[in-house]
Amino acid sequence: MDRAELPARWAAALSRIGYAPLSRSAAERELAALLDRLPDHAGDAGARLVRLGYRQPECLRASVELLAGLPEVDGPVIGALAEAFTAAARDRLFAEQEDLVAAVSRAKDNVERSLKASEARFTELFDTSALGMVITDIGGGVVRANEAIETMLGYARGTLFRKRFDSLLHPEDRAYLRTRYAELTAGGCELRERTRFQRADGDTVWTRMAVSVLRDADGLADHHVTMVEDISDLHLLEHRITYQGTHDMLTGLPNRAAFTGRLEEALGVGDEVAVLHLSLDDFAVVNDGIGRHAGDVLLTTVAARLADLVDDGLIARIADHEFAVLLRSPEAGPCVAARINDALVEPTYVDGTGIAVSATVAVVSRPRADTRPADLLRATDITIRELRQRGRRQWGMVDIAEVDRRVDRWSLTAAIPGAWENGELDVDFDPVVTLADGAVVAARGALRWDNPTRGRIAGADCASLLADTGMGVCVGRWLLSRSAERVTAMRDKVGDAPRLYVELTADSAADPDLVAEVRSISSETGLPIDRLDIGLPVPSAAVPDGPAAENAEVLAELGVRVVLTDFGRGGGDLGCVADLPVHAVRISDYAMRRVSAELAAGSPSLVTHAVRAAVPLVRAEGVSVIVPMIADAREARWWRDAGADLGQGPLFGEPGALEDIGV
Repeated sequence: MDRAELPARWAAALSRIGYAPLSRSAAERELAALLDRLPDHAGDAGARLVRLGYRQPECLRASVELLAGLPEVDGPVIGALAEAFTAAARDRLFAEQEDLVAAVSRAKDNVERSLKASEARFTELFDTSALGMVITDIGGGVVRANEAIETMLGYARGTLFRKRFDSLLHPEDRAYLRTRYAELTAGGCELRERTRFQRADGDTVWTRMAVSVLRDADGLADHHVTMVEDISDLHLLEHRITYQGTHDMLTGLPNRAAFTGRLEEALGVGDEVAVLHLSLDDFAVVNDGIGRHAGDVLLTTVAARLADLVDDGLIARIADHEFAVLLRSPEAGPCVAARINDALVEPTYVDGTGIAVSATVAVVSRPRADTRPADLLRATDITIRELRQRGRRQWGMVDIAEVDRRVDRWSLTAAIPGAWENGELDVDFDPVVTLADGAVVAARGALRWDNPTRGRIAGADCASLLADTGMGVCVGRWLLSRSAERVTAMRDKVGDAPRLYVELTADSAADPDLVAEVRSISSETGLPIDRLDIGLPVPSAAVPDGPAAENAEVLAELGVRVVLTDFGRGGGDLGCVADLPVHAVRISDYAMRRVSAELAAGSPSLVTHAVRAAVPLVRAEGVSVIVPMIADAREARWWRDAGADLGQGPLFGEPGALEDIGV
């Protein structure tokens, strides 16, 4: 929608509904000013509409329909606009009611002086008022009713006389309003209510009602004047806005807000429940392959089949292709989860094409009463991602303790950008030595995080956190530059320094600017490029003609010694050794931990034998083998006997300052 054309369209729509004392151009200027105040001042805009004279409920409906097309106007903005409009219209009604009551009272007080004139004015005001008006005696009998109230309630002209007023009210509201009328008669506070009347045909009319008392010359109450405004359209609009705020428009199911509210309520009263969170597998295949209309059909089908499957529970659509189920029977959770994919497997036909989808389901049975719904859904979301690593069409129970561990780790991961900016990151160095005589051949620069609350996080733990962020490339460049600066400073100070060895993350290894960055760092720090060893992870380097493999080729041509890290975890390891200009491979931490544990237990498995057998194959290609995490002489001897030539680990020195390594 063209925003510049909106004031004119808005003014035209409102002018068709009712009269306002404004010229067309003035109305457009006023509405343009209201538009500029959205969305921050939606309430002011709603009240201003009424003050301009656009007070009919249809004016609000037309305004909502036009403004809903703007991207900044969402449900809360529309709700604030409608609430302010309603309040302003109510106040306008009350002001008119007070003026009318004052007119009635003045007419009564002056009856002796100008009875005929006053009666004429009162009759004109009463009969021509757009508001429904009824005068009743203290007993509740209708003494006089104007045409507006008769039309509103569907009665023929003059047929309300002598009827019981409470017979016009909705049956469910009668008793309450009788009490309020009695309180008003006895001198209670003003009576202003939002209530329901019943039409002659039985339909309900939503109204705003204001009631005043007429008193005789002695000050005794003798009549009630009731003024009524029909707000049925406004009520329906408010109801629709409220419904949209708690329901998914496509499926008609409760949305995430409604689901979490019901879950919080159930947990708050101590109910034992089960929660199922299901995410449709590869739903984008349907949306992208056939079209979003097919995806919408499939979502409504999934909602219907879940409703058939769940007898006693709440089903909600909580995200684009995610649903949640709240079961009152906690024991039923696994059973329902196991049956969901059987219910979804039958295809639904869209334009002659049968489509279906599977789901991955996470189940929580009997969550603690103090569990927050947001935390519970976060736990199920994490579990769904873990289940998907096994494949599609999976279901499993949520392990809260494991989820808490992962959340704790991710909280650290998310804090890395701030830690880098605040200077909490630094570099540790540990030696790479020959297993034959312990001579230092290189110093490995590794990231260290001096976390203010967790303490020192270094080595593989810090590298693992970095690999889970989008900061791998920029922090990797910083690590390489900082390490090169330290090595150059040591060389300038003592006349010599070890080679620098830095291991990159998968993102850094595939960085198209890696070669240019290495050249730049060498130039800026003064570290000769042929004194640099760079580690690239095998999974990145193993991609045929991938960016990491290309980087390895160019770096080797420049004189950089390329090391394959994470070696010994899967296919592609030996292929990289054969295809790339590799100087060394570094055994993966996983393989090293497993081999160490099996050797300590005296029961080497196929994995240990396979790793040992790979060492001479690599060495036969003229490639060194670096063994990390060597803790004692026995481990060093075993690996040396296997053919490995280089080692790292506590046996040769803990990570620390570069000067502690020596040359």
